[in-house]
Amino acid sequence: MSQTPKTLHIVLNGVTEDSRVLKCAWSLSNAGWDVLVVGSSPSGEADELTIGYARIIRLPLKLVIRKENIPWVLRMPFKNETLLWLIAGVLRRLRRYRRKLTEKIGVKREVVVPNLHRSVKLITPVAMGFDPDIVHAHDYTALPIAAAIVEMLQKAGRPAQLIYDAHEYVPGVAHLTKPLAALYTKIERKYSSGAAAVLSVSEPMNDLLIEQLKVTKRPTIVANDPLVEGQQPSKRHLRTDLGIAADIPLMVYSGAVAPQRGIQTALAALRQLDGVHLALIANPKNKTETDLVASAPDLADRFHIVTYVPNSELVSYLSGADIGLIPILHRLNHEISLITKFGEYMQALLPILVSDVKTMSAEVRKLRNGEVFVAEDVDDFVRAAKLVLADPAKYRAAYTTQVLSERSWERQAEILLDTYNQIASATPTAQPHKSFVVSKPKLLEESV
Repeated sequence: MSQTPKTLHIVLNGVTEDSRVLKCAWSLSNAGWDVLVVGSSPSGEADELTIGYARIIRLPLKLVIRKENIPWVLRMPFKNETLLWLIAGVLRRLRRYRRKLTEKIGVKREVVVPNLHRSVKLITPVAMGFDPDIVHAHDYTALPIAAAIVEMLQKAGRPAQLIYDAHEYVPGVAHLTKPLAALYTKIERKYSSGAAAVLSVSEPMNDLLIEQLKVTKRPTIVANDPLVEGQQPSKRHLRTDLGIAADIPLMVYSGAVAPQRGIQTALAALRQLDGVHLALIANPKNKTETDLVASAPDLADRFHIVTYVPNSELVSYLSGADIGLIPILHRLNHEISLITKFGEYMQALLPILVSDVKTMSAEVRKLRNGEVFVAEDVDDFVRAAKLVLADPAKYRAAYTTQVLSERSWERQAEILLDTYNQIASATPTAQPHKSFVVSKPKLLEESV
């Protein structure tokens, strides 16, 4: 074991939007581990970034349908950029429809893990050059890739070990086809049994994973709590961005927007909440958001969409609101976890208004830091929102120093680091903490 142990993290997204991956990399590198994260380039071009001492490289792990790689015979007639983007969108939809149709009509095709061979081919030279002690697979999509990398490293005489970080419960992932869900389940069971550690995000998820993975040892919980030490004052102010005064009641939702997130319930409730404003901190190009805006022209002056702020500034930015919303619908993965925004709202000292999904509603009732309403029930949402707005100080009082400390990433990072050091028999030397700031990407021109 070298003085500085090494870990390679693999994830099939652009990394910068995945706070869990960023927090893991930041904390481990501050604690003395040499951390390299490999993610998927959103542009199709390899680039590199940093977070603290950790390095991030993003490779073209997925085939990206963009205007630049539309077949030239289709591109020839079009000079207009908008039309090229439209064609790219149509091609993406056709690919999805083909998968769904194949499953529906029962055509027998070999089910394969998407992007597996491409990803292994691209990551292998990176892994061999880096020579990690631990390979950390973030989510079920990265597990077969990480396992293949570990096997190659071990065959080369390098004693790398695998950590599987189960971000989601596979049977509850709605967008997976049944054959692909079955394949990922088989892969999870195969590699979890030989992993040095399996991580999960909550006890309810563990209860399901025990049966799902066919393991006897409970996975180690590393909850998706927000970073406290690395948070910074926001350069923007939520109310200034919205153009509303400090005394205007404001509900906020932060994060991905999709029908199952339940924003439509909050928007409909706004018509019964005179003078109350609703803000989404999200990607303004999201189709669900544009549909919501189009559905409520009468609420245009009270329904706002603002762009993301850096993760390190999010808690500060959220603190400008009066209520943090989690109006999600009943889905299996929604029932079993405390999602990241739950802790972010807590650290921002916001009372939480949550639907009656199992784990989070139980937590709100226990802490008394908000109110619970029946999912998709507009009238019940209005009832709960009025209770909170009538006396927000009562709910904020739940946020004692002890409660906030227990719900911090710093607490979770201690568990993560202890797991790492035990697996690798490592005693790394901690470094002075760097800020939790992601650098701007630059094209990766040199060998990685």
